[in-house]
Amino acid sequence: MLELVAEHQVLTTDQLRALAFPSISRAQHRLLALADAGVLWRTQPYRAEGGSKPFHYLLGYRGAELRAAQRGTTPPRPSSHADRLRRALESPTLAHLLGVNQFFADLADYCRRNELGTPFSAHDGRPEGQGLHTWRSEKWISEFYEHRIAPDGYGCWYQDGRWLGFFLEHDTGTEPLRKVADKIDRYTGSTDRYGDGLEMARRLAGMVLIWVASRRREQGLRKALLTKHSPVPVATASRDHGDPDGPAGEVWSVVTPDPHRSRRARLGELAVRIGGTTGNGTPVVLQALAERAV
Repeated sequence: MLELVAEHQVLTTDQLRALAFPSISRAQHRLLALADAGVLWRTQPYRAEGGSKPFHYLLGYRGAELRAAQRGTTPPRPSSHADRLRRALESPTLAHLLGVNQFFADLADYCRRNELGTPFSAHDGRPEGQGLHTWRSEKWISEFYEHRIAPDGYGCWYQDGRWLGFFLEHDTGTEPLRKVADKIDRYTGSTDRYGDGLEMARRLAGMVLIWVASRRREQGLRKALLTKHSPVPVATASRDHGDPDGPAGEVWSVVTPDPHRSRRARLGELAVRIGGTTGNGTPVVLQALAERAV
């Protein structure tokens, strides 16, 4: 729980229930105990239109001390930790962060409801069974790739004997479509090393998923993405598609001019739609690029 909340910054009661607990009552009881102990810190923001939002949980000061002890580092000063909490809750990107966290919570919830396997561990990952095995934050994955890319998150999905790694881009509907489409350019990289603009693509361990605000917006985005001719496989889906399985359902469409390959597919079917993946979820087409460069 410490690692989960520390890495993903702010999580609501229901998100934590989906990620770590068998029931909402168990989640509420345990989260309250952790908040009372100072391990977690919680607040319930007010809605402008009236009422209150769900409890938002962040890492409490006692939790920060415990993590520092586990790592053999110096804990932050209480005032610094309090400032960090305030900045997180007052950040203009808080709604975006909660949207990203909801995407992965929905995947975890789907796994629980369908008994696909043991819930994943944000720290260790890869349990027995199928479903979501890895979830990494924007900060973690950006540092891993030396700040060359900054996706909103990274996940690894396992189903029917196939791994699928994916980088999530969560669209809030506020940016121009061209700007959203241009984010794909970061996944190919510069020409400094290989001379063909594919340096970053060869290092990627996954495809790109763009979780779009609406179906209408998705249609416009797909037109812009098709002009990119990106070697990195990309698929889009809209949050208003209405599939009961959410992002695990038959909502994804690979960006390709081939109408057969672009038909809607479930998340677990994307590995086949993009031509297969390797044992760690890397699209085969990207592995081929890397082998060509050797």
